[in-house]
Amino acid sequence: MAKVRLMHFMNQFFAGEGGEESADLTLASKEGPVGPGRRLQALLGDTAEIVVTAYCGDNYFASQMQDVLASVVKTARDRDVGMVVAGPSFMAGRYGFACVEVCHAVSASLALPCVTAMHPENSAVAGYTTYQDKLVYALPATEHASGMEDALSRTARLVAKLSTGVAIGPAAEEGYIARGIRLPEFVGRTGAERAIDMLLSKSASQPFESEVPIESIDAIPVTPRVAGLKDAHIALATTSGIVPVGNPDGFKGNRCTTWHKYPLDDMESMQDHPWEVMHGGYNTRFMTENPNYGIPLDVCRQLLREGAFGKLHPFFYSTTGSGAFFSVMQANGLGMVQDLKAQSVDAVIMVST
Repeated sequence: MAKVRLMHFMNQFFAGEGGEESADLTLASKEGPVGPGRRLQALLGDTAEIVVTAYCGDNYFASQMQDVLASVVKTARDRDVGMVVAGPSFMAGRYGFACVEVCHAVSASLALPCVTAMHPENSAVAGYTTYQDKLVYALPATEHASGMEDALSRTARLVAKLSTGVAIGPAAEEGYIARGIRLPEFVGRTGAERAIDMLLSKSASQPFESEVPIESIDAIPVTPRVAGLKDAHIALATTSGIVPVGNPDGFKGNRCTTWHKYPLDDMESMQDHPWEVMHGGYNTRFMTENPNYGIPLDVCRQLLREGAFGKLHPFFYSTTGSGAFFSVMQANGLGMVQDLKAQSVDAVIMVST
């Protein structure tokens, strides 16, 4: 059997082209495997050959997505590849987003199988499950690149299986992240019989597995609009990681588990005092130089003088959103809301990155 020709997509960091300072790197390609692709090639053995590696900066992909996707699809077509691997991206949201979009574009345009890997709580998983591409498989990975060997091993095994043309089973059997696709299959017992079995197991406090996945995400109702903005009490909040110098509350640049509020005092602008930025998901230099990008105090002071709203809350609320778990951020948000309601705040301007 001939080797499958493989294209590997990655970001600037794993391609060895730099860190955040190279996030605007334009799309480029190199012959053969690069960076983690070399280890992937070793694990693939004679199953597949990485013939080309495409890469670009995280920011460049986000700002030029359609052009990048068109070029990646063209490269895959011109190089006559039979499969695409993207990542692994672990918990990196921008990188995960790029991997999912590349896989979606290639599978939709060329009908090629695609494999990627990321942490199950990577924000890009939402796109993966929304697309429900039957030819795209996202494997679970750890939060950090320390789990590279495991992620590449899982990827190599799935690529090997796909290269044989064998049908890939459901997520629970094959180990990839569920896409929400329910394919018809033959089973030995009727739905009524299986449902009764589950009911009996539940009534006897015995373990059972539902055939319909149930997510525990609470529905968040849309809040009513502010009745009278000119009399409204407005607060400022951010997930950009702005903290006082010295980071007194121990914010983490990634996977932060806490939030805090800090006084605005009589400042007219966030540049009136020095601040630090604890965030591992973007280049924080511009935010450190001008924290008004994260907490738009200067603009809000001006709007307050012009009578656009009634009162500006004397504290701003801050946390770090980079790589945070959904459940943790839910708890952070709830804590902020409880404090804001206790202070009779009517609305919040929440600035993300």
